[in-house]
Amino acid sequence: MSAFNQRVQPLRDLMKAKSLDAFVLRRNPNLAWAIAGRAHVPTTIDMACFDLIITQDSATAVTNVVEAPRLIAEELPSEVTVQTIKWSEGRDPLLPTGPKVGSDQPGGDRIDLGVDVEIIRASLIESDLSRFEEICVDAAVALGNAMKQVESTDREIDVAGLITHSLWQADLEIAFLGVAGQDRVHRFRHPLPTDATVGDRVSASICAKRKGLIASVTRIITFGTVTDQMVSDYTSIYKVEAAMLDATVVGTAFSEPINSAIAAYPANGFDADEWTKHHQGGPTGFLPRDWPANQASARLIAHNQPIAWNPTGKGWKAEDTIVATDSGVKILSNDPDWPTFEVNGRTRAFLLSK
Repeated sequence: MSAFNQRVQPLRDLMKAKSLDAFVLRRNPNLAWAIAGRAHVPTTIDMACFDLIITQDSATAVTNVVEAPRLIAEELPSEVTVQTIKWSEGRDPLLPTGPKVGSDQPGGDRIDLGVDVEIIRASLIESDLSRFEEICVDAAVALGNAMKQVESTDREIDVAGLITHSLWQADLEIAFLGVAGQDRVHRFRHPLPTDATVGDRVSASICAKRKGLIASVTRIITFGTVTDQMVSDYTSIYKVEAAMLDATVVGTAFSEPINSAIAAYPANGFDADEWTKHHQGGPTGFLPRDWPANQASARLIAHNQPIAWNPTGKGWKAEDTIVATDSGVKILSNDPDWPTFEVNGRTRAFLLSK
């Protein structure tokens, strides 16, 4: 069975179980998952540049004459046929409607099965997992290479420029880029770059994308003396992460790692309410986060599910992309040239001191 058919077979099984004649995929992350490619043109809107109609024996992309040639040449699997419309026309009239049709979003009197689709794509097939492992390493290395060029006199936007250049050179698009220097790193958890000078510390976070799959990574560099207190605080945030990783077990609820983090913050020298000041991460893969996990997250962690936890505190942040498997958690976004240290038996990214 081809990789495309492996991905959509659970959708076809769902169609049978629900007695549906067709299924319409419309959301960017779900389309990128289905085709293992790019479903967007502008990155600033949720609407994809095509819709995908799936039946038990066919898959048809509906798009306009502008996008069709590129999609056929560069994005769509051979199993997908294409139906084109004028650029001035909408796609809706060509999509099946009614109660015998499922979809990943409401509309057209279709059955909204968006949550079911999200659960299906949570488990990567082996070929996608292999591709994802490469993307995560490339993202970590690209970020690391950029950070090694940073000087304390750089502005945050200069750092962002270095990172952007490095990511694109590695064939990685930017889904998110945050940069904070010494003055902003304690103040903001999602620091969009400004013209502030970075000073003696800079933290950079990325969500980097290739053919739909997204890797999340944070790396931090310091200038000057690294004090014992800095190392202690940095280690403490990684101990919170370690508690979350220990609790990331296939078949258990996403609430478990969150509850572990809530207990780990005060146990490692943070205020008891530290966890309330920033979301702690959650399932990822085809979005920076599908949703931030919380104490009420009853959805179960799946085998081969990408996850990115991101505990923060005292100006420090631990963030890498992992995959949960039946044999345990595997950290994917490793840079062999970045300094490391050991936390609870795992090799983790340390501070780069310049």
